[in-house]
Amino acid sequence: MGHFKKITSIFAVLLSCVLLFSACKSTEKIKETQNTLDTDIQGEPQQGGSLTLGITQEPDSFDPYLAAAAGTKEIIYNFFDGLVKLLPNGTFEPALAEKYDVSDDAKIFTFQIRQGVKFHNDKDLTVGDVVYSLENASGLGEDKTLKISQLSIIDKIEADADNNQVIVTLKDSDADFISYMTLAIVPQGYTEQATKPIGTGPFVFTEYQPQKYVKMTKNENYWRDRKAYLDDVTFLIMPSADAAIVDLQAGNIDIFPYLTADKKDLLEDKYNFITTDSNMVQIWGLNNKQAPFDDPIVRKAMNMAIDKQMLIDTVTFGEGKVLESGMAPAMGQYFNGDLDSEYNPEAAKELLEENGYQDLKITITVPGNYVIHVQSAEVVAAQLEQIGVEAEIKSVDWGTWLSNVYQGREYQSTIIALTFDYVAPATVLKHYYSSSDADFINYENSEFDTLYEKAQSITDVDERIALYHQMQKLLQDDSASVFLQNPGVQTAVSKKLAGYTTYPQYVQDMYEVYYIAD
Repeated sequence: MGHFKKITSIFAVLLSCVLLFSACKSTEKIKETQNTLDTDIQGEPQQGGSLTLGITQEPDSFDPYLAAAAGTKEIIYNFFDGLVKLLPNGTFEPALAEKYDVSDDAKIFTFQIRQGVKFHNDKDLTVGDVVYSLENASGLGEDKTLKISQLSIIDKIEADADNNQVIVTLKDSDADFISYMTLAIVPQGYTEQATKPIGTGPFVFTEYQPQKYVKMTKNENYWRDRKAYLDDVTFLIMPSADAAIVDLQAGNIDIFPYLTADKKDLLEDKYNFITTDSNMVQIWGLNNKQAPFDDPIVRKAMNMAIDKQMLIDTVTFGEGKVLESGMAPAMGQYFNGDLDSEYNPEAAKELLEENGYQDLKITITVPGNYVIHVQSAEVVAAQLEQIGVEAEIKSVDWGTWLSNVYQGREYQSTIIALTFDYVAPATVLKHYYSSSDADFINYENSEFDTLYEKAQSITDVDERIALYHQMQKLLQDDSASVFLQNPGVQTAVSKKLAGYTTYPQYVQDMYEVYYIAD
């Protein structure tokens, strides 16, 4: 998946501002997360047990503010809590803030900090820890480095120790800001988060062996009414989904996400399959500053040459939705569903020839550990042959992709899936805002930039929706890249388990998972 840089970036499901504000006005009750996407098999939860979950990406930094790879974030989600928690249905509930209020102009956010919460090092949570965490991530503390770009809107962070409150004042109104408060809260002054993470979450980090596993155990002092059901969880690092099949067939892995639908027949004797829409935008990213993709005519031809539905049928076995812009349907009202494209390889070939692009040769760089992107590149290359374009597929390791493609922008084209950490449309379209470090395709359009900036300060829902629809239309008009699909997600879950829940974030929540009692 596309998971990026030092700053956070990646996949979001939309929450309308109406729901957002109704959720964040002095909400006090803590609800148990609903298993809305659980398997059909239910049973009495068994306390205890060990679980192995297969992953296909090597973790980078465990520091929640520096973690770049989404594969890391799905693990460390279990170590940390934020001031609020995102629920599976896209709404929020209070977490380390037992309640919170938002001013009418959406510029002042007041958080009532929960008492009686302990970090994994047995230190009590205080308002000082919250202020430290927000300042650390936003560059307002001793370290002036902005780590979470969305927090650049913060003007000041104040502690009201007498009332156990933290008040955050923004430079401008931001209707999306509460979604950023899922940000991990960490103990003040602790300096070993990168290797020995400490939070307040339901599980405690215990061990990491590179290229082998990450282990965690139940937090016996968890602040919620209920501790996690499982005693311990091992994230087993596998080279690929295909490499995991033998272990899955042997029952050595209890949960494995992101399998393709064709594996179901091989595993259905031991596993239930949960199929959900993902929070991903799979994109054939065209570097707008590298020839030939610096020419919009070539980019337009590429869009006309790709049969997206055929790609979905071939690679994800029909489990996906065709996309025409940089947002997925899960973004709700902000997703522009009125866009359409023309699949016309004959016209694409003619367009290239008319503009002097005969016998075009291009390179598609893909992270080799993601089979879906490798296979998608193969399908794209085959379709490009129809218009006389020769595509070389260059497979690289994940670290090389991050450093050379996403960060260095030293590539011609790439296929990746973008995911988003926050329920905010700005985090999705930031990938096309020319002033953003996340604009790895080097897209530049002054009209797009103006609309993007305007959308950040408007609290009216309908106006914001209209602006984001316009931005998506511009991406299509400019053929910024080829937006392929919103892939469906298949997760294999042992028939001995229940409680597995999917979210509009790229996470693996082990708090809800349990073995079914005999």
